[in-house]
Amino acid sequence: MREKDYLYSMKLLFLICLAVQGFLPDSLDERVDKLHDSIISIDTHNDFAMSLAFPERRSTVAKGQVSFELMKEGRLDAAFFAAYQGQGPCSEAGREKAKYLADSMLRTLHRYARENRELGGIAYCPEDIRKLKKQGKAAMLLSIENAYCLGEDLSLVEHYYNMGVRMIGLTHNGNNDVADSCIDSLERHGGLSPFGFRVIEEMNRLGMIVDVSHASRKTCLQAVKASNAPIIASHSCVFNLKEIPRNLTDQEILAIAAKGGLVQISIGRYFLSFLPKEQVGLSHLIEHINYVVNLAGVDHVGIGSDFDGGGGIDGVENMGKMKAITRALLEEGYTPEDIAKIWGGNVIRVLDAVRANARSF
Repeated sequence: MREKDYLYSMKLLFLICLAVQGFLPDSLDERVDKLHDSIISIDTHNDFAMSLAFPERRSTVAKGQVSFELMKEGRLDAAFFAAYQGQGPCSEAGREKAKYLADSMLRTLHRYARENRELGGIAYCPEDIRKLKKQGKAAMLLSIENAYCLGEDLSLVEHYYNMGVRMIGLTHNGNNDVADSCIDSLERHGGLSPFGFRVIEEMNRLGMIVDVSHASRKTCLQAVKASNAPIIASHSCVFNLKEIPRNLTDQEILAIAAKGGLVQISIGRYFLSFLPKEQVGLSHLIEHINYVVNLAGVDHVGIGSDFDGGGGIDGVENMGKMKAITRALLEEGYTPEDIAKIWGGNVIRVLDAVRANARSF
């Protein structure tokens, strides 16, 4: 045997012995899977409900990015599924239509969970999320995107809580009866309306997270101040990295963090970069996460994909690719403890804080 072949054989034998004894370092993919075994991963926003409830409606954004099957593939344990209504006129007819849309989507999500009970179920609290994970199932949490569906009826907050909703986004792309939007060209209330302040108080009483994604700057800062519990921006990014109205300024990020809340970075080119969509990938997502971590701390950041609502980047095209974020965070130097917070630990903390605050009423 030639010396080169002999040395190669000895090296291979040595590596095999190390592997048998468990001394070889894990590959990065193995580290990712082991980490997901021990953490809770949560995505705080997707728009799956619209196409599920109204499949005949045309959409300008990609669909099919969300399902219990994809969640399992991507090692995503839980996600908030939003009942979305686009903003229309604040008239009796407009409000009735918005309520119909929200109620229809929430009922359809309940049906989806029942029909796919072998794959997942609805979670109403952190304990439900953990229980479903132990069963190898995905957890669906319910939210509302746009409080338009509340109209001017405060009792509807409890109506939606009883339907399982645990988070409400105050606005979408237009002012409503609750608050001003970041997209609307005119202020209607100067932030929150008087009714909006009452809505937040009622959400605090019941134990529902206040979501300020899509809210105007004034609405966001007023909501932080008005809420006794931490709030969340369920799918937003950093204004200083991409200057668009939907992204959060340093002032907003710091205010949310000071109250114990979260900025959930969205997985979408619209939020992350001005580059063409095909050029926007994980490095841009990590850049926004790093910014919030450096500004406010790792306890105040997470992931809110916006899948089925415009989300998706190169390398994370759907929920089946969510593990790629974990890999990128490890490569960036984040510790397993930090990643556990970013992926779901921070959201669990906020859910617990919101529920504890409700118990104080």
